[in-house]
Amino acid sequence: MERKIPWEEQNITKMISKESKALILQNLCSASTMERDVNESTERVFLDPQLSIDQSKLQNDFIVNFEMVSGEVHLLEEKGSLIEKINELIQELGAQSVSFWNTKPLKSLEIASETDLATADIGITGADFAIADTGTLVLLSGPEQPRLTSLLPPVHIAILEKENIVLDIHALFAKLGESYEKNYDELCTCISFITGPSRTADIELNLTLGVHGPGRAIVIIV
Repeated sequence: MERKIPWEEQNITKMISKESKALILQNLCSASTMERDVNESTERVFLDPQLSIDQSKLQNDFIVNFEMVSGEVHLLEEKGSLIEKINELIQELGAQSVSFWNTKPLKSLEIASETDLATADIGITGADFAIADTGTLVLLSGPEQPRLTSLLPPVHIAILEKENIVLDIHALFAKLGESYEKNYDELCTCISFITGPSRTADIELNLTLGVHGPGRAIVIIV
């Protein structure tokens, strides 16, 4: 037999329901406010250009993280010794053919750039930026900076200026946004993120370097 609920119980149930809804709504509003405060705080940390950044720490963090993923780093005290260092690495690696970006200072190399990237022993590029907390190189592709130079040759050498090392990906996109607001016509065709040499693992998790890209990744910091 169906039990009829007295009106007093009905009113109490309605009051509890209203209080529950009000509490849920209050919690949602509080959570939304907290999320907004956290986002604003995060934006200030990552995007405020006035925040002081220890560039030497960023450089050290990048080196540590890049070497942790089997990357190699050469730190130069003077930019004037860059071409000498590159030629030294080419001889050390025994390279017969080298392909490099048609940008400064690579134009000063005393060798011809290989046009057939599939047969080049070394690909030499610049690095527009680097991310310290992941040890990642950031390359912006364009007519004078073909993406395949960093992908096809078995050895990739990247030239990185120490002032272009940023904390993390948030700081990177902040810099890119500022740059493209001023020079929208210079928008790149592709952004490549490179964290160490190419890595491939089979179903048994046996790791192999260089199967789908360079087996050695070398950075020269100037």
